[in-house]
Amino acid sequence: MVKMDIHTLAHHLKQERLYVNSEKQLIQRLNADVLKTAEKLYRTAWISKQQRINLDRLIITSAEASPAECCQHAKVLEDTQFVDGYKQLGFQETAYGEFLNRLRENPRLIASSLVAGERLNQDNTQSVIHTVFTCIYGNCIMPEDESYLLQVLRYLIEFELKESDNPRRLLRRGTCAFSILFKLFSEGLFSAKLFLTATLHEPIMQLLVEDEDHLETDPNKLIERFSPAQQEKLFGEKGSEKFKQRVQEMVDSNEAKLVTLVNKFIGYLKQNTYCFPHSLRWIVSQMYKTLSCVDRLEVGEVRAMCTDLLLACFICPAVVNPEQYGIISDAPINEVARFNLMQVGRLLQQLAMTGSEDGDPRLKNHLGKFDKSCVAAFLDVVIGGRAVETPPMSSVNLLEGLSRTVVYITCSQLVTLVDFMRNLMSGDQLKEDRMALETLLANLPQNKSGKSSSLEMTPYNTPQLSPATTPANKKNRLPIGEE
Repeated sequence: MVKMDIHTLAHHLKQERLYVNSEKQLIQRLNADVLKTAEKLYRTAWISKQQRINLDRLIITSAEASPAECCQHAKVLEDTQFVDGYKQLGFQETAYGEFLNRLRENPRLIASSLVAGERLNQDNTQSVIHTVFTCIYGNCIMPEDESYLLQVLRYLIEFELKESDNPRRLLRRGTCAFSILFKLFSEGLFSAKLFLTATLHEPIMQLLVEDEDHLETDPNKLIERFSPAQQEKLFGEKGSEKFKQRVQEMVDSNEAKLVTLVNKFIGYLKQNTYCFPHSLRWIVSQMYKTLSCVDRLEVGEVRAMCTDLLLACFICPAVVNPEQYGIISDAPINEVARFNLMQVGRLLQQLAMTGSEDGDPRLKNHLGKFDKSCVAAFLDVVIGGRAVETPPMSSVNLLEGLSRTVVYITCSQLVTLVDFMRNLMSGDQLKEDRMALETLLANLPQNKSGKSSSLEMTPYNTPQLSPATTPANKKNRLPIGEE
């Protein structure tokens, strides 16, 4: 009887061991699949963001980048091949990997370096800003990278905007490090896309359905849109009282349509305030908190800057170009609809400035017909509350437990970044962060790595892309992308 019990026990233990080993193998396979999928995600995100930067370069700075150059660069990006960093950097891969890893973990040093580069007028500052976002912080796919970048933005508020003589003009220009990083971050933030789609899809679709006429509210500009023959047909003899009356009637009609449209946008904005991204709310509240302490800045001016960041840099670009933000995908936007969307965006910004001296005086008479308090109240919700020091973590963290072990960077980007940092040592802009940067650079080889030095003269539009993988302890595979 005892022998039978022992035999049964041994059989069950053997079965359990087989089951445990099977489960271990399954978990290992699943982990391998997760890592493979994550690597594919990192690579796709890297190429996608480089394509977006290339497109913006064509649209915004078309004088410097011809369509042919940008098309060639887009083709090169499509053909990107990724190789391990040691194949490009050799034994120096470990040193570069350690440098990138320690730089990633020091948001203060990154922020002060970018500000110092701007003050020294370094030509490659903008490309280094792009490298910081796309390479060092991996397009903020991982929550840890998002947290680091939010800290970089907070330090940029302190080092760049707070120290500027005219921070609002600096922010509006859109070329400072803070503006560029905020744009890159908000464009790729998944929660931001959800908020914009939930808020803007319905009112934009209604506007597209009702886009027969330009909703012009300036009488002079309204008249200019018609030929002399059309003017006489629509309004009567030019200069007559009847002419002025009919023009005013059309202006009033357009204003009434705009009021309906804008109030619908405001309604959806109010309705979806609950899903406004926590990370963007944190950075706007940090800006308000930091700049409110500056003696030379009035509270109204600080509020205007928060409005610029929230509306001019985030919501209104999506209103004017909804197709670029994925808000609509199957409805064409003609010239009339685009003009009307711009009118809506302009009025939303003016409504947010209600009560401040920065509002457009030409629109003050029209604003009484709108729900003025709602947009201002939306801004209050975003900048209100307790401004905590620690950046918020994503409420829906689908990548919990996964850490990034790879830096995707081209040889030319790596060379540019290191040269940029070394050039900062020649100036005195870094102050207390100088020692930290000097320590980082001390471990890098003085000579350019052999295989990457040939890439220095490669023009930006035809880069030799090698998103590299360089190790720094475990966080190091420096994939250098090759195209």
